[in-house]
Amino acid sequence: METLLPGSDPGCPFCQNLAGDRRCAFVSRLDRVSSFVNPRQYRPGATLVIPDRHVATVFDMTSDEWAAVTVHAKRVAAAACAAFGAQDVNIFQNNGPSAGQTVFHVHVHVVPRPVGDEGSAIFGEAYFEKTPIEERLAIAERIREHLP
Repeated sequence: METLLPGSDPGCPFCQNLAGDRRCAFVSRLDRVSSFVNPRQYRPGATLVIPDRHVATVFDMTSDEWAAVTVHAKRVAAAACAAFGAQDVNIFQNNGPSAGQTVFHVHVHVVPRPVGDEGSAIFGEAYFEKTPIEERLAIAERIREHLP
């Protein structure tokens, strides 16, 4: 797989942000990771954390890149919660169109959630029946079979 430098995918809006070709509200710019305010503020303080190297999904990242992104997402989460008086936070990441990814440059969503915001959770698990334990155990075993 070819290693692309930030900005080398001219069609990628996040690469355009990194290259300075688009206006962007950066929260941080580090050696290998950056964060910026999500243009779609579905919750106040919603932020995106991205690797600076253009990669489409988590499967395309090195372990070091993924570690840098997740460590930074935790820092951004703490800062966003403090900034917006939130006690809780959603941190999530989608890979591929079936999983809801719409921009194909890895990004981690950080969404501060104030107390009382429970009714509009991003992953409305309350709307789904609980999966029986036997089925959950079988799923865990199936996944374990594929772990290195």
